[in-house]
Amino acid sequence: MARLSLFRGNNARAEPWLMAALAALVGVASSAVAVALRSGVHSLFEALHSVRESTLGALLPAAGAFLGVWLIRVAFREPGGHGVPAVLEAVSRRGGYMRKRSIISRLFGSLVNVASGGSAGLEGPIAFSAAAVGSTVAGGARMAERQRILLLACGVAGGIGAIFNAPLTGVIFATEVVLAEWTLSAVIPVTVSATVATGIGRAVLGVEGAFHSGSFEWSATDLALSPLLGLSCGLLSVLLVGAIFRTEHLAARLKKGAILGKVGVVAALAGLCVGAIGYAEPGAIGEGYGIVSDALQGQLHGGIGLLALLLVAKWVATVLTLGSNAPGGIFAPSLVLGAILGFLFGTMLQAIAPTATLAQPGFYALLAMAGLVAGTMQAPFTGMFLALETTGGWSETLPLMLVAVLSALVSRSFLRHSFYTWDLAESGRLLRPGTDKRILSDLQASEMLDKEFATILIGKSLEDLAAVLPTTRRNHFAVIDEQGRFQGMLDLSHLRSVIFDPLLRKMTPVDTAMNSHVPRIRQHDSLLHAMEVFEEVGAWVLPVVDDNEVFLGTLSKSTLFDNYRRELIVQTAGRAE
Repeated sequence: MARLSLFRGNNARAEPWLMAALAALVGVASSAVAVALRSGVHSLFEALHSVRESTLGALLPAAGAFLGVWLIRVAFREPGGHGVPAVLEAVSRRGGYMRKRSIISRLFGSLVNVASGGSAGLEGPIAFSAAAVGSTVAGGARMAERQRILLLACGVAGGIGAIFNAPLTGVIFATEVVLAEWTLSAVIPVTVSATVATGIGRAVLGVEGAFHSGSFEWSATDLALSPLLGLSCGLLSVLLVGAIFRTEHLAARLKKGAILGKVGVVAALAGLCVGAIGYAEPGAIGEGYGIVSDALQGQLHGGIGLLALLLVAKWVATVLTLGSNAPGGIFAPSLVLGAILGFLFGTMLQAIAPTATLAQPGFYALLAMAGLVAGTMQAPFTGMFLALETTGGWSETLPLMLVAVLSALVSRSFLRHSFYTWDLAESGRLLRPGTDKRILSDLQASEMLDKEFATILIGKSLEDLAAVLPTTRRNHFAVIDEQGRFQGMLDLSHLRSVIFDPLLRKMTPVDTAMNSHVPRIRQHDSLLHAMEVFEEVGAWVLPVVDDNEVFLGTLSKSTLFDNYRRELIVQTAGRAE
């Protein structure tokens, strides 16, 4: 091998630098969105303090939920939901394309919902808005699909990093959840964006993390008890995600009514219930970061009974808020629920074994924060780094990893999918870029017909078939009627015993020799569906028909694979022409 052949060409060397530069631009823009959202929520939450303390305080979450949904659905004409599933769908189905107005739609909707007391987090809205930033920058730079998806992920990493002051969490979330990819070409721009965005966020919002855990003294005994906490976190995350989805199903049924079907009404009713919970237990509403800080500092007062009551109240408030499809994410509620569960776990251990040398309840609160995030999202790395970066508890890495992994394992054992991927995965729309399913799903059968196909009219004999054999190279013939409707398929490999006998050829009509039960491929079916049919029946050639059974042509495996290769080249191309 010549030495010069070891090096890349000029174009190949330039592309990573271009992506890094665009990623830095996305980081600047996504940090602006993150700063605006975080500052706006905290400022509005404080401004509403007097209202929250008055007799009208119980109505505040209802008003916020209604207004948040109305802003997104009516004012901005955007689909409802929590934000991240829409980002995953943009990656899976739309080549990373998002509308420009998506940059601000979730920002305003979640701002009023969370600031009014809705039990939700900001990662869903910021991921949605920042992803739209990345998509917009990619569109302006005329980037191809592959690069547009990467810049979308850069926006997510930058937004998460800036709003939580956690750049590693932003990188991990973007690669583990959004891209599901760990290649060098993906990690470099995502890291650049998260670094730039977090740096700007720290300059504006301060360098402190969301929480401060201090330093805990723990021993092998605490490490041995960590698996039990991990299992508990996994079970609670399963209960949380399952209850949210059941509430979403109930909300969808209620929305079929004349009155409840109005935009935001069901969310307002759920918010009214959240307000009632907040009136009885104020710590259950809003982001709840004060509870997390108290738990980590060992200042979460109350006995086992009160802590359990707070855990239930926060759980119900979260289920109602997110289950009604009010705007917001699950990060913050998971952190709060984890902190309460861990603190309760540590308090119970002290009550059971008062003379044992155990870590403080705040230690277990830190571990459970990672466990709940890992369980609800089935993303252990995101849970680990979110808890570590937001608290600074790096000395607790070993037990924290154990809790996060076990929680994700329990969640995966009971739930088929995570909180954010459920709807897409269940409907078959979770298709990762560059995978076989994604490439095949982007192609329709009607677009990929064989260039040559052969037909014969029903009622003809095999003698008529033999007469046309010298004019075609095809081994499969579609039998059609006079209107062109498909009737069946003839395969020459199955007719050898008849086709070479002159007498039998004349006496055998194609009607009796054809396979009338051969599966049809519809013109709008994807190649993914076609491949599934090919594998199911073991065929090499299948007919393609329209909705009226009119024969359009044939699709063969060889044609399918040829087009698969071409689409693979397109989806991994460098830039749009």
